[in-house]
Amino acid sequence: MSSLITDDAGLATACERWSAAGLIGLDTEFVRERTYYPRPGLIQVADSKGVVLVDPLGISYFGPLAALLTNASVTKLMHACDEDLDVFDVLTGVTPLGVCDTQLAGAFAGHGFASSYANLVEVLLGVVLDKGQTRSDWLKRPLSPEQLHYAALDVLYLAPLHERLSRELAALGRVAGLEEELQHRRRAWADSRQPEGAYLRVKRRGKLAPAQHAVLRALSHWREIEAMNRDMPRRHLLTDEVLVTLAAAPDLDAASLGKIEGLSPRARARYGQAILTCIDAACNEGPAAIDEPVNIRPYAGTLLRLKEIVKHEADARKLPPELLASRRALEALVVSVVAHGGDVPLEFRGWRFDVVTQRLLDCINSQN
Repeated sequence: MSSLITDDAGLATACERWSAAGLIGLDTEFVRERTYYPRPGLIQVADSKGVVLVDPLGISYFGPLAALLTNASVTKLMHACDEDLDVFDVLTGVTPLGVCDTQLAGAFAGHGFASSYANLVEVLLGVVLDKGQTRSDWLKRPLSPEQLHYAALDVLYLAPLHERLSRELAALGRVAGLEEELQHRRRAWADSRQPEGAYLRVKRRGKLAPAQHAVLRALSHWREIEAMNRDMPRRHLLTDEVLVTLAAAPDLDAASLGKIEGLSPRARARYGQAILTCIDAACNEGPAAIDEPVNIRPYAGTLLRLKEIVKHEADARKLPPELLASRRALEALVVSVVAHGGDVPLEFRGWRFDVVTQRLLDCINSQN
C-alpha cells in the first residue's frame, strides 16, 4: 500500500517525482507532549502513483522537501493543517505554499465547522477508517505495520476528498471564498507564532488593570522566548494562572515571590530574578493603548443580536455559524467599531462582507 523512505537520496528522488505531480496529499505524525516544538515522527505523501512515507529520523538534509513545499505550482492537500505547518517549519524552516485544507473546504461546503478527516471520508466517500493508532508513539522505532498502515490512510483519501469538495464548492460558487479564507488563515498562523502576541492566549487577562496587563504582556513574551529557547511547553515553565497572579500582585520582590500560589520553589529559584526584572521593566515602561480594558457587558444585547444574525445567515446558506463569525470575532468587531470607532477587522472584510458583515454593521449602527 505504501513505501518507506529512510535516507536523503530516497527523499530527493521522491521530491522530484512529487514536484511534477501537480497535486499531492500531505500529513505528518509527531509528538509534542514535553516540548515546545513538535518532534516529527513521520511524513506522509500521496500522489497519483501511491503513498510514500518518509521517516524524518533517518534524514539529515531536508532541502528537497523545502523546495517542494515552496513550489506554488504544486497543490498541497492537507487536513486541519496548522500543527502540520509547525512540523514542516521545524524540519525545513519554510511554510508550504499552495495549501488547500480539506477541513476548511468541508466547512465551506456545509459539512460542519471542524469535521475530522475520518468523518469527511466516511460521509463523502463512504469509507470507514481505522483510527486505532491515533495516540501512537511516533518516535519509537521500528514503527509497527499497524502504524504505517494508519499513517498511509491519513493521506490516501485526500485527493478524492478534494475532488468531491471542489465539485460541491464550484456548484455553490464558493471557490473564491475558500481561497481567500485560506490566505487569511495562513496570515493568522504566522501571526500566532510571534512572541509579542503570546499574551492573547492567556485566559482571565480581561480582569487586569492597564498597568497589570502591561506586566502580563511582558511576562508572556518572556515565557514564550524562554520556552522556545529551552524547547519546553509553556505550562511547564509557568502556567497561565501564575502569570496572571504575578501580573496582579503589588510590589513584588524576591521574598514575596515565595507567596505566589502555584510558583514552585524550583521555578522561583530558576526564574525568580528574570521574573522580577521583567516586571520592573514593564512597570517602568507603563501601559500602552492595547492594555486598556474594554468592558463588553454594556454590549451584551448587541452581541446577542449579532449572534442571531450570524446564525440566520449561516442557516440560509447551510454553513456552520462558526465559519462566519465566532463569539470572540463578534466581540472584536464591537470593540473595534463601537468602542474604538475604528475600522472593521480584517476577517470581516472580503467574502464575509457581503454575506454577513454589512448586516452586522447595520445592526450595530441601529443601536447607536
